[in-house]
Amino acid sequence: MGERPRHRGALLSGTLGLVGVGLIGGSVGLAAREAGWEVIGVDRPPVLERAADFGAVDRASTLKEVRGADLILLAAPISRVADIVGDLAPTDALVTDAASTKTRIVGAAEKAGLGRFVGGHPMAGSQLAGVEHAGPELFRGARYFLTPTERTDPEAYREVARFVREDLGAVPTAVEPEKHDLLMAALSHLPHLMAVALLKVASDISPEALSFAGPSFRDLTRVGASNPALWSDILAENSHAIDEALAAFAGTMEQLGRELPDRGSIEGRFRAAREAYDALGGILVQRSGRNAEIAIPVENHPGVLAEVTTLMGSNNINILDLYVRHSNTARAALVLTVDSGAAEEAMDLLRGAGFSAELEG
Repeated sequence: MGERPRHRGALLSGTLGLVGVGLIGGSVGLAAREAGWEVIGVDRPPVLERAADFGAVDRASTLKEVRGADLILLAAPISRVADIVGDLAPTDALVTDAASTKTRIVGAAEKAGLGRFVGGHPMAGSQLAGVEHAGPELFRGARYFLTPTERTDPEAYREVARFVREDLGAVPTAVEPEKHDLLMAALSHLPHLMAVALLKVASDISPEALSFAGPSFRDLTRVGASNPALWSDILAENSHAIDEALAAFAGTMEQLGRELPDRGSIEGRFRAAREAYDALGGILVQRSGRNAEIAIPVENHPGVLAEVTTLMGSNNINILDLYVRHSNTARAALVLTVDSGAAEEAMDLLRGAGFSAELEG
């Protein structure tokens, strides 16, 4: 495979075994090969053929051979990972995984005696599945949870964190497995269930209701179109934490329902929500002072996003966040978050370039 990657720790010497070579596993493989690893893969033969064609693996392998790799990453469907952990033992390899729930998998690894296991979960992905949509840049700058316990080998943790940081380009963040699963229940799993519930409520009110839905409803329910098999697996694996999040959510909704006649109370709730959302922005993006959101109605055609972002970048205006609010398939609004001190200049530039732009909030 040529020259060994630089900064390699003593525990790693360059052979990565991937068990599961879809979007996540394939992206890990592409990034690792660029960093100098030899990558061997375990999956169904047609998947491995595509993975080799796309350069995600050097060659196909078996679970038996993978036990001898320096690092093993499990990126199989979440419902299979705990069983694969058991099948891997015994091995001296450093082992990690990419599943989006952690408590059961970490417990299975400890029960199997995998002394060099470190649970992991990259906060990166795509609505497109399969190795053909993988890319070596998928994890660049993304948060990557690692879930050590008091039984985790400290050197194993350091080596996995180094791989995540240096070879994948992600930001390793340590969190306990149970806390990780509660975080995912609140931040990811509960919103998916909310989308399913909202779509059902609207459909039950009227078969035509969804044709009247505005942008905010579509934004709230977009994740309801997620892969059904994948999400049934994920939710089943994290049902205990989701039960806790659902109970808290139901209690909060009940309390809000009682407060509806009190305009002042509800206004206070929205103020608190706005403060929480602004604080979230402070966590997700770097910002100085207060932010401003600018809505830019655009025709939905290739190049319009690049035109707006290039206009801002070429004038040294940093876009702190950006999302697309769709009104239909032909029209949309780009919503830029910029520092409030740059908002007036940004508005002038956009209008000078022929865009209509309005400050929001």
